[in-house]
Amino acid sequence: MKNVNPIWGGILGILISLVPQAAFSADKLYLIYESFRFSISVDSLEIYAEEGRITKEFAFYASQFDEQTLKDLRQTLRKRHTIDGVRFARLLKTPLMEDLLKSMGKIFSTHPNYNGFYAIRGALILAAIHQEEEGWTAIDIMRHFPTDAISIDTKLASEMLSNSKF
Repeated sequence: MKNVNPIWGGILGILISLVPQAAFSADKLYLIYESFRFSISVDSLEIYAEEGRITKEFAFYASQFDEQTLKDLRQTLRKRHTIDGVRFARLLKTPLMEDLLKSMGKIFSTHPNYNGFYAIRGALILAAIHQEEEGWTAIDIMRHFPTDAISIDTKLASEMLSNSKF
């Protein structure tokens, strides 16, 4: 075997380090209620959204909802949005939208007790920029979330929904 010139070895090392690595993508949702933590895969939600099929993993959660709520969930997961990614990124950096995302970041985060503001904003922008011709969905946002899991504070979400006027 020939000896490799150290200069070429160094150049090769630099080039290899410049090759893009696979980015993180949320594979799981952690539903957190006080000290309880339950998980569900994004794949299970995607199967439900696309096919209407309830996987074994999703069956426990689905059994907690009535038929109309499940239909609404599927419709929400399937709903497509189209918006110019650059304009959307600018919109998400306005003070009003930053306040909204910071509030959402209390519910959807990278880890419990961390605000998910930057992760949510980044995932929304990436979903809009990389959208398919027919638009992006909630599943796309999850797939662009910059960590392997999304923590969801279900107690806080419930409290915020009950206190909102929506």
